[in-house]
Amino acid sequence: MNTINLISQLDNYHLLTGRTPTMLNRFLSLRLKAHGFDLTREQWSILAVLWNGDGCSQQHLANATYRDKPSTTRLLDNLEKEGYIVRKGSEHDRRTNLIFLTEKGQKIKEPVTRVIYQVLDDATKGLSEQDIRLLKSYFDKIFNNIMLQIQ
Repeated sequence: MNTINLISQLDNYHLLTGRTPTMLNRFLSLRLKAHGFDLTREQWSILAVLWNGDGCSQQHLANATYRDKPSTTRLLDNLEKEGYIVRKGSEHDRRTNLIFLTEKGQKIKEPVTRVIYQVLDDATKGLSEQDIRLLKSYFDKIFNNIMLQIQ
């Protein structure tokens, strides 16, 4: 089956440019700001990794969020400036800084997570549980296809 027949040129453009992820990111940013959190989705993704395992390296954060090291550095600089994280030298490797949440970074986990779940609930309104499982499996398949091509 030829995908060009299935996906119009306009849909193809939206697929490649990420229309839905872009709108989801915008929606998430608006909701976070409405709840008093001046965080981007990119900053949140760094915090989410730290909430699951504090004290990791910048390289681990870059890998876990699929970012390059310079982008990760900028995000960490901003999160540090806002008081959400602190960098500490590794005891085992002086060249490596480990990233830790501050009290401020730890305290926002629950309220930010509630906003995230509400955004996802609102964005997937009208989809059944099976629809959401299928959607996730499709995104996973696309992701894995791309990963096979770039490794």
